[in-house]
Amino acid sequence: MPLDRNKMLRYAVLDSCFRDGSQRYKASDLLERCNRELNKKGLPPISKRTIQNDLQELQSEPYNVEFDPELKERYYYRYSDTSFRLEVLQLAAPDHDALTRTIDMLLQRYSDADEQNPQWQWMLTTLQAIADGRPLEADDPYVSFENNSAFAGNAHFATMLESITNRHPVIVRYKPYFQPSPEDLKVHPYHLKQFNSRWFLFAAVEGRDGIQNLALDRILGIRQWRHAYRQPEVDFSTFFDNMIGVSRNSDMAVEQIILRVSNQRYPYVETKPFSENQLIVDYDDQSHTITFRMRVNRELVAELLSFGADIEVLQPQHLRQQIAEIASQMHSLYH
Repeated sequence: MPLDRNKMLRYAVLDSCFRDGSQRYKASDLLERCNRELNKKGLPPISKRTIQNDLQELQSEPYNVEFDPELKERYYYRYSDTSFRLEVLQLAAPDHDALTRTIDMLLQRYSDADEQNPQWQWMLTTLQAIADGRPLEADDPYVSFENNSAFAGNAHFATMLESITNRHPVIVRYKPYFQPSPEDLKVHPYHLKQFNSRWFLFAAVEGRDGIQNLALDRILGIRQWRHAYRQPEVDFSTFFDNMIGVSRNSDMAVEQIILRVSNQRYPYVETKPFSENQLIVDYDDQSHTITFRMRVNRELVAELLSFGADIEVLQPQHLRQQIAEIASQMHSLYH
């Protein structure tokens, strides 16, 4: 019988515990470990009776698990042979071949830039570990990426991704931040982008010009819209060039930015540049002056303000004036 997600995760946790020669596990310990992992995945907890049923089922066909008899007499559970692994957690030959072909295809597209991309490296390492029959342990993940599991928009990610990949227009119930009531938008979804632990949809919206940016956490519902799909008129492989974040208007030009950075904070700006085209134009014993080309949006303004008095905007003048006005308003709040 096929395993559901809850049961597959339980069996993966139990398999890990049964192979652990450094620790002994009773049924209560196994229950605690399983519920810890289920909670991380947003799945409901299980009872002690479920664990007891799992232990009985695993000792019968088709699993035929054999526990160490001496430990079992004292109600501890460990494989007699700790090199044993549940077959249900291993890939069948066709699935293994398909995964291997996928890895080969990804490696063919591998570039020098990908070599320094942590997400790419993590994905390849994980896929290869699964293909080799050694999935990464749930309790020892090795790598953590920034993510907010409580973020309301997560519930819509899978549905919207499916709509993008299958080119299905949708109608979304959407409530903007400063609007008292929601509205229905007829949407041609194109691209999902994560920024600051939140997800944003870029799409064409019927009745509006250009590409619209919709925050997934402001979407209250999604339903199918039987309508011809409108292909994107922009190239999303370059759409986010020369910008920080997700805010971009159609008339937002790329401008030359010039900043004076205090030497105290410059090492941070050097190792985490604002842009790939960032250059030093001058420096002395007090500061470094840098320049780069960038679209001036709210995310860039917020990033500059986060440096406080360690960054001074020299150009463009309208950005310098905007920062000065915000600084004046902040000053009035505290004085």
